[in-house]
Amino acid sequence: MANKSSNRSAKLGDKADVRYDIDTPFIDHDAKILLIERGENEVEVIVGDIPEPAGYNLDKNHSDPLEDEKQLRCHAVAEWIIDETTRTFSEYDWETSEYKTNNPNYHLRDIYFTCSKDELDQAVMTAKKFITELEEKTLMHAKTFDRPYYSPRDDL
Repeated sequence: MANKSSNRSAKLGDKADVRYDIDTPFIDHDAKILLIERGENEVEVIVGDIPEPAGYNLDKNHSDPLEDEKQLRCHAVAEWIIDETTRTFSEYDWETSEYKTNNPNYHLRDIYFTCSKDELDQAVMTAKKFITELEEKTLMHAKTFDRPYYSPRDDL
């Protein structure tokens, strides 16, 4: 069970002026894009409930030496996936929010930034591109490291 802390999309979800739910067939929940007006010409864009690769924030106190190498490789690739995919937002001054589990591991949940209303169309397209690219890489990561993942087969 997760102890949520600093999960921006959960905290601000009710204040969103616009919400887009993005189907993500390879995780068990939809991602979302929230838009919140922040003044006359500024909008905050929150990309929430993003598909995080398994092992991204693994417990550094893991004690099984045989599993450590495999876990560390899994973690390193997951970090690389997030690092590479967040480059999509390079033109924005973006930040992240996380939540903490009882393990205690931290999990990436949101990426957020502000932009002008004139840039909003492109910002929303960038957010959708990010979600799709991250989901593709997260699925590849799960298959490569033999991690469980949600599949459309589960819905049939």
